[in-house]
Amino acid sequence: MDKDKEIEQLKSEVARLRLEMQQAAKEKDEYLQNVAHQIVAPLNNLKWSIESLEDPTVPFGRKQVLLRSIYSQATILVHLIKNFALMSALETEHSLESFRERTTVLDPKLLMINLSNDFQPQARDRNISVVVDDESFDKCEGKRSIVGIKNLVDQVLSNILANAAKYANEGTRIVSYLRLDGEFAVVSISSRGLPIDEEDKGSIFKRGFRGKGAKERLPAGTGFGLFIAQKIMEIHQGRIEVRTDGDMSTFDVWLPRPKMGGTGR
Repeated sequence: MDKDKEIEQLKSEVARLRLEMQQAAKEKDEYLQNVAHQIVAPLNNLKWSIESLEDPTVPFGRKQVLLRSIYSQATILVHLIKNFALMSALETEHSLESFRERTTVLDPKLLMINLSNDFQPQARDRNISVVVDDESFDKCEGKRSIVGIKNLVDQVLSNILANAAKYANEGTRIVSYLRLDGEFAVVSISSRGLPIDEEDKGSIFKRGFRGKGAKERLPAGTGFGLFIAQKIMEIHQGRIEVRTDGDMSTFDVWLPRPKMGGTGR
């Protein structure tokens, strides 16, 4: 009888695993389709902009606009490809030691300045400014260093900025600022735009999740950006939290500071 029970349990477990594999395969196919769709759009825009640059009748002022557009579309492409490359790595690697790159001491102000400059052309198309609150970062001068793998930390902040650039209201600002909290330096990124429903707050970091409002505003999307960002922060022993107040959304990224006695600014 015990053997019969054991066989039934094994059958049930096999059936459960089969369903999980089928669901994972379905999610992977949907992700690949979404990524392909999102890559085609900026590639087409790049092709059109380059062709226009080659046209001698296009005035110089217009060519400057086209060059900004090329930079913006290239930034979107790089961002998508990095997320795509990270997906498989994050599924199998569960510690910083598993990655080829080594952790280093980083300055969050420099990271945010560089990333804000990258996303400014994309935001400018919708009259949005990307701002670094220098005062908040400078108040922490000498103590604001963080520890992490630069490419991964860049991707976390980049994913949040990309969402802000997509969903912020036209004519508004995306602002990043810093505060210290014990062993963490907390980089906050705030913007006014598409409200995040209370019921969605607990799901926005789940793999593939996109809220109803996000789907209505931008039908194409993978729902993987925040999932990847949170996974990276978990590996860094940090986290991401979201706060909302009407149409104001603030993402707090808790980045570990160097341990006492370690290397730091």
